[in-house]
Amino acid sequence: MRCFFRDIAVFAAAAVLVCGFAAGASAGGLARWYMSAAVLLGAASWQWAVQPAVHRAAAALAELACRPLRLVHKMLVRPAQMRLQAAQSRRRACRKAKKSAKIKKSAEKRLQKPSKVLYN
Repeated sequence: MRCFFRDIAVFAAAAVLVCGFAAGASAGGLARWYMSAAVLLGAASWQWAVQPAVHRAAAALAELACRPLRLVHKMLVRPAQMRLQAAQSRRRACRKAKKSAKIKKSAEKRLQKPSKVLYN
């Protein structure tokens, strides 16, 4: 949608310049009906013929500009993320194992002391 508004703004600026030139070049110095029709026809032909090619070229240029960033992400950032995730999962597993061992140990310690059992 942004590209549409940008295209309209560029075309409107070009149309103003063309109409200004045409009005200045005409005998009376005023814009004629056929000048407005030519601007409308130019807008329609831009939308149909030129705009797709311009957008494809802009997308290709953006792809070309972003390729080094993707390479850096692939070779540096992603391996670092994987190492970080592996370290976090190892820490989580270690904590979980410690916690389960502690719970198991505390379950065994819940028995009463033999000295208390004798007096009850």
